[in-house]
Amino acid sequence: MFQSRARAAVVRSVLLFTPFLAITLFGLVYLLLRANDDGLSAGAVVGIVLVSLVALLLGYQVVQSLRDAFASLKETVGEVERAWTRNEFFLFHNSYVFVGRDVYRVPPEQFLELRSGDRVRLVHLPHTGAVETIEKVPSEGASGDPAQP
Repeated sequence: MFQSRARAAVVRSVLLFTPFLAITLFGLVYLLLRANDDGLSAGAVVGIVLVSLVALLLGYQVVQSLRDAFASLKETVGEVERAWTRNEFFLFHNSYVFVGRDVYRVPPEQFLELRSGDRVRLVHLPHTGAVETIEKVPSEGASGDPAQP
């Protein structure tokens, strides 16, 4: 069965972050039960707040990835306002572009061809911004036809 590149990235994300979410939720329950038994100290409050924030972030990532696992691809056309790369968890090197008001995760081989100011057509998943394909398109004024928008 053929699986798109963007959908495979979303499935990897679910498989990667779900165990971390489960461990974080287990830790949060442990801290809450311990605080219930021993009383609520300042250290317990700080621990509960920090672990809760991590659980919220991981939960958001997992939910968005699960939504995209069953979503249809969407097309967006716009200008690349910014392009950058970064390492995540010291394991993954991801490339991103900012188009319109959204950030999209771009495959590395396609990222090399992009520059700020390029007009592009993105085919992507709607919730995580995982890009299936990205291609440069002519600028609106480049055709020479004033009737085109």
